[in-house]
Amino acid sequence: GNTLHSLWQATNLQYNETQKGISSGRTVRRFQHRTTMVQSKLSFRYFLTLALWSLLIAVCEGFNKRKQKDSEEKAASDANQEKASSSFISADLEIVEIFGMQFNTKKFTIIIYTVLILLGFTLFDSRSSKKTKKVGHNPEADGTVDVIIVGCGLPKKGMGWYHLTQLLEMPTANLRAVVEPFFMNPALCKDPPKVWVDFVKSLQAKGVECVANVDELSALDSGKKTIALVAGRTHDNPKLFSQCIDKGCNVIYLEKPGAPSVAALEEMKAQALKENVAVYIGYNKNVTPYVQSALKVAEKTKNAHVFFCHNNSYKQKDLPEVFTRNSEGMLKNMAIHELALLVTFFDVKVDTIDKFKVNTSKLFSEKLSIWKPGTNLPNPEYITDFSRVAFKITTKAGVNVSVMADRCGGNVSFAVVKDETGKEVQKFEFPTEEAAKEIEKKVAADPDIMPYFLVQSDDYLELKNRVIDAILANKEPKGIATIDVAIEALKLAEYGTEELNKALTIE
Repeated sequence: GNTLHSLWQATNLQYNETQKGISSGRTVRRFQHRTTMVQSKLSFRYFLTLALWSLLIAVCEGFNKRKQKDSEEKAASDANQEKASSSFISADLEIVEIFGMQFNTKKFTIIIYTVLILLGFTLFDSRSSKKTKKVGHNPEADGTVDVIIVGCGLPKKGMGWYHLTQLLEMPTANLRAVVEPFFMNPALCKDPPKVWVDFVKSLQAKGVECVANVDELSALDSGKKTIALVAGRTHDNPKLFSQCIDKGCNVIYLEKPGAPSVAALEEMKAQALKENVAVYIGYNKNVTPYVQSALKVAEKTKNAHVFFCHNNSYKQKDLPEVFTRNSEGMLKNMAIHELALLVTFFDVKVDTIDKFKVNTSKLFSEKLSIWKPGTNLPNPEYITDFSRVAFKITTKAGVNVSVMADRCGGNVSFAVVKDETGKEVQKFEFPTEEAAKEIEKKVAADPDIMPYFLVQSDDYLELKNRVIDAILANKEPKGIATIDVAIEALKLAEYGTEELNKALTIE
């Protein structure tokens, strides 16, 4: 009992001293996790080990008592005999008294050491098996990386959920766990929807962990790369990002825009660099075919002007929910994909802009102030954002590029390449007319699913495949936006929002 108490006190003391001296949040968090594990594992096996060691000490004390007794009864007539009697286990000592009982010393010593050795192997095997515990839907497959979805959302509604459905079908991925801070947290969601409860049960049946917090995840497999796919709400992402790095994730796949502000994203970059964690951003337009085709034509066209139009298929009645769910605003949410294209392929940055011209026609740009769902009279709340925007940027190098984004524009997006006279050279639509008809059928068959999931499904899959394949090959993925691109795109979004607010009035 004293030994157990001493070990407990020593563990707490070491943790307290380490916590005072270590400034790294990640190190403290990991040490605290290990300390908790040590304390929680002082179970039967550990108690038995300490008890056996205590018994061995008692054996030694029995030997000492016997030696002292023999010394009193016999004269130390021979130096060699005296030396033999003082050895750790004397050959002459056949009987030893322990706790008032007499035992054969040779046989007892052999039994004690055999039990200790076997128990040591048992403990080592137990701890090793726990460290290599397999978790996920595909844990035994070779050539895979572990993936954790952080911020899942409801089935058919959340971006994390759609990524999850694709990961379950990818042979190179092992969906290890799902972290859902809202629906898995009873304090925030006391009565989760049945669709969520059923979904969690189906995942758990596949071996996938489902928790409310990153800290609740089991220990990661140190022998594999682990990707945290962070798809939470924008204002939650910085905290989730930091927790994933502290947990030991090697790679972060961060959904756009990554953070609510440039300052927050820059802090995230600094943490990732410090901990040597790779970060990639889910800008799917970087790999979509219609954009790549437009860029190739623009390269061959003198003084080309490229016009990107991004459409979603929401209805006007959906806008209150859309504005609330995407409270970071149009440019940091929907149009951020196009801004990332401008940064990557046109060298458009805040400090390279010469002109930023807003198309103020209501057909192209509209600013609305809408009642916020969940608020009522006499204290209603309103949220202001853009339902559609259109603007043209001219850089100091003379490059012209335009962007339009429309929440209620339908399922078809496009890119138009014009020459220096303004004449259209070629237009590229996405999805194609044939693909659009197929998507309409799927939406009609499953009206609850977000249509843009189906529209951009191939792009989402391509991004994940590129990232995972590159990780397995120990290379950098081609065409995937980095956190540096995300920072510049977010700067552009903040700048553009200011310019749009100056030019547009609330309808």
